[in-house]
Amino acid sequence: MRVTEAERAFLHELHVVKKNPLGKRLIHFCVSMAPPHRDVSHRVERAKHFIKKSFERSPYCQVYQASNSDLFVAYSHIPVSEVLGVCSRVEKLFCDEPVSARNPYNEYAFYKVADAVKELDLVFAAFKGILSGGQNDNEAGALKRPMAPEHLTFLSDKLRTTDLRHCIFNQPVYFIGAKVPSIEFLEFYMASRQIEAQFLPDVSLGGNPWLFHALAGDYDRATLRTLAKEIGEYRHKAFSVNVSLSTILSKDFAEFYDALPTKLAGKIVLEIHKTDLVQNFSLVKDVKELVRKKGLRLCIDGLEWRDFEVLHLKRLAPDFVKVIWHNDLLAASHDEIAILVRGKSGLAENCELILSRCDSPKAFPFARTLGVKYIQGRLADQFFKTGMEM
Repeated sequence: MRVTEAERAFLHELHVVKKNPLGKRLIHFCVSMAPPHRDVSHRVERAKHFIKKSFERSPYCQVYQASNSDLFVAYSHIPVSEVLGVCSRVEKLFCDEPVSARNPYNEYAFYKVADAVKELDLVFAAFKGILSGGQNDNEAGALKRPMAPEHLTFLSDKLRTTDLRHCIFNQPVYFIGAKVPSIEFLEFYMASRQIEAQFLPDVSLGGNPWLFHALAGDYDRATLRTLAKEIGEYRHKAFSVNVSLSTILSKDFAEFYDALPTKLAGKIVLEIHKTDLVQNFSLVKDVKELVRKKGLRLCIDGLEWRDFEVLHLKRLAPDFVKVIWHNDLLAASHDEIAILVRGKSGLAENCELILSRCDSPKAFPFARTLGVKYIQGRLADQFFKTGMEM
């Protein structure tokens, strides 16, 4: 596909931002995901004019249009509340309803607001997908070579020896059971996309699940090692970390726990993915004993709402269970919703359900209707930061 002048200019702008990313943000409006309109060109021009007019107080604002009609904005020094207001207006120009498909950032959203320091690589990848013929991020990733055995030793060494603080991200879990929402804990995780972009940009780590799984221990150790350097400055009342059952029972976790400041020692939530739980169930008894002795909390992550048909978690007695939000819940039948209701009511009395990946405003009233007091997701972050009611 021939690169347009506007695309070439934005590619140059991305390289400029990469050299000096501090204080800068990028917005990607996924116009190509919106329902088709005969006057889409006119709507795009209106959106560009509105964005430039709204951001005219910014000392730095550039707007670019891709060949698929997507819009990219690079800006600085605009309050988040104003940015989200503009984004919402632009979305209404193209969409009457929330988008029902995942965007290149694996989110159910019409737009993405990205921090240039932490998420520039994600915007690069999305833009490259457009240049390569309009593939989304997953499709573009499929064009990469899958991870091979020779990459395993290389990546394992990098995970052991490199400072990976820029690859650690966090996302809050919010308590919405009171009039004013609050942060219950922060989830820390190692972003595989960042690892891939830094060390093996032409290789898909997820292209070979078996080899990627072989790196799980190295990922866990790198996460714990990186957190140990940062956690002393942590201000929140609790945090979670994604680790495997075997890592929880390892010397590495024991050393991490022993080095924690006293104020945080009993404030850890251990997030275990459902796949690890099923594959290594023989370790659960020992993990539960360790959790009990150290006063930690346990969270089962990665559940789909239909998993409650086959998984019964009451005897495991976790403190939290994360269920992934999907827009298809809005169209689910009474019998299908009953699966989720029975699953929630079948949890232990002190176990709370968390609705995660809430990237649609319809997720919040759904959670409240179901009696869910905890939520997590990109849109929840934006609502919380701006004081909007969830």
